[in-house]
Amino acid sequence: MTPPLRLRRSSEIPCIIRGATVVDSTLRPPRTSDVFIAQGRIQAVAPRLDAPAGVEIVDGSGAWLLPGWIDLQVNDAEWLSAGPKSLEAHAARVAAVAQAQAERGVTGLILATLAAPLEEVITYLQGMRLALDRGEPAGAKTFFGALVEGTFMNPAHSGAQNPAFVLRPDRATLDRLLDTGAVRCINIAPEMSEDAIELVRHATARGVVVGAGHSNAHAVRLRAAAEAGLRYSIHLGNGPTGTSWKAFDDGGFLEEALRNDAIVATIILDGWHVHPQLARDWIERKEPSRVALVSDAGFALSLPQGEFEVFGIRGAVAEGGRYLRVVPRQGAAAPNPHAAGAAPLFGSAVGMCEVFENAVNLLRRAMPGVHNRLHTERTLPEAVRAAAVMCSSTPARLLGLADRGRIEAGLRSDLLLAEIAPDPQGAVRVSLRCVWAG
Repeated sequence: MTPPLRLRRSSEIPCIIRGATVVDSTLRPPRTSDVFIAQGRIQAVAPRLDAPAGVEIVDGSGAWLLPGWIDLQVNDAEWLSAGPKSLEAHAARVAAVAQAQAERGVTGLILATLAAPLEEVITYLQGMRLALDRGEPAGAKTFFGALVEGTFMNPAHSGAQNPAFVLRPDRATLDRLLDTGAVRCINIAPEMSEDAIELVRHATARGVVVGAGHSNAHAVRLRAAAEAGLRYSIHLGNGPTGTSWKAFDDGGFLEEALRNDAIVATIILDGWHVHPQLARDWIERKEPSRVALVSDAGFALSLPQGEFEVFGIRGAVAEGGRYLRVVPRQGAAAPNPHAAGAAPLFGSAVGMCEVFENAVNLLRRAMPGVHNRLHTERTLPEAVRAAAVMCSSTPARLLGLADRGRIEAGLRSDLLLAEIAPDPQGAVRVSLRCVWAG
């Protein structure tokens, strides 16, 4: 993952970021501008700004100014694997994760829960609530709350999570989870109970963003969930995601998630979870305004050494730290080396800087697709703007955060000053000079 930087707070030192290439959420190409930030807000954006007395000047020449990244799915498997904790311990850990992620450019963070004993999930959520109540230093608001991912998934599609801890969706359990006050998003597999659609409606009415993943719902069922308030698909293509090529019920989960404009698709863009050609197909089909890229980082702070175990599922760091894989149970039959498929992945081994970089590189090159014969090359400014939409503005809009994800006067000053340039082989590399979090 990207080495951490010193995090700056615009509420502490007003400054003008001078001469950076500013990326906003409009269709205009990125342009060189000055940006004045103070008191945690963007005060002005203009080609040239005069500096008031006492305002620091930050040289942005040669760099890009981006809205802070918002990661809708980060897992803290290292912490969860060590057994039950107190509320105080959970709150302290959440604060440490929020700080570490902000230093890497993630100015908005959702922490996911896994399929685990219900009481442990509840306690973790209560610890998150304690962290939310305490707030963060200097008025920063990096941590938004939890994604309850594993509790109401389809156990037959549990991937790297333990199906023994998956529960049938029901109103009483849902309310226990929501009553903690920490749940920002929740996964409800629409096919797993007769009243799942009503539960989607109920959770939405309580202000929670409902998604679906680890699901085999057919298209008609997923469409009904979207009509009831479901907003997004959770790491599309992984979990795994159900699919059907037949005409019955209009196809499967994947087909409806791609065709339904009311559903935002989240995609893990680490180069392993979704084949790059398919990822490009899906981005073009949904358009960046309906795609949110996530890290699905398995470990929020740092990668483990060797093997690990989380709630009865063993995993390992593979290929020199490039991805995390599930370790087959002892005595399991060896995989057929000539058959398609691989062991489930255990979250990713990347952070949002790598996700953003992967997005820029994916869009910059002409390439064949799977369902599209050919994708054309985008210019570097076009690719950077699209990546910023998928890593910042789309997730902000999904969460209902009107003051984040864009660079405009009046919005929060969650900003990244980054160097974005091709390496000798022609691939773009992204490195952060500075991070501001409101």
